[in-house]
Amino acid sequence: MVNSRGKDQNILITGGTSGLGLELVRFFLKQGYNVFATGRQKVSLIGFESRFTLLNIDFSDLKEVSTGVKTICTNHSFSLVINNAGILSPPSYTETADGYEYTFQVNFLAHLLINEIIVNSINNRHKIKIVTITSPVYRFASLHPGIEKNEKNYRPMRSYSTSKLCLAMMPDLLSTRYNDAALMCFSFDPGTFSSGIYRMQKRWFRALYRVAAPFMRSSAGVAKVLAELISEDETVSGRIYDRSKNIRTFPEMDTSQKAAFTESCYALIDRFLK
Repeated sequence: MVNSRGKDQNILITGGTSGLGLELVRFFLKQGYNVFATGRQKVSLIGFESRFTLLNIDFSDLKEVSTGVKTICTNHSFSLVINNAGILSPPSYTETADGYEYTFQVNFLAHLLINEIIVNSINNRHKIKIVTITSPVYRFASLHPGIEKNEKNYRPMRSYSTSKLCLAMMPDLLSTRYNDAALMCFSFDPGTFSSGIYRMQKRWFRALYRVAAPFMRSSAGVAKVLAELISEDETVSGRIYDRSKNIRTFPEMDTSQKAAFTESCYALIDRFLK
């Protein structure tokens, strides 16, 4: 992927200080882009300091997300947004500062808010690509969003897979909502690879993960495939692609249920968009 417009192109990568996000940050910096990244860790990017901006934004606080992204958008427009930040669901039911199930908000709802703020901050002639990083587990999820408190029936893996299903739905949701040739949005299923997504897990899980990580696919290899998909003209908006660049099927879903879900999510973020 070549930056044909020079250094005026800006990219936002959420979760850009570790794993796949950090590899994407490095790749696009080398291509000449200005990269903005959200993250919880400080990173050293020697030689790229003038084109890298770290945004310390807590995705479990939607007001903080809204304020931070709106502030950035007053001075910058983005040609690419990669929704990468995410967590494995906590072992026990956890709520955010906004009162929603933690995984649902951090993995999906905060990204929906970010995308809406950015899309609505640009003019009609500005082209933008939005990519959401999903997971193979989205195929086994059912649409049970974490909008209502449901502590009794909480299951970590179900919560995680549902959040990834929501992310897989995002491209279709945005493409349908805006129906604009200037907006291109697709989802990427990277498969299993080494990352730092386990940070909220128990100590024994983190220890096992670190043992297994060297035998997993590298984040750098996954980043390369995604960068190629982003640059290819054949990539179709609204679709889900895997690491072999094949289009994945989307679970069948009742139209009315999908519409109700979309409406409820926008109702949750509406006050943060104003």
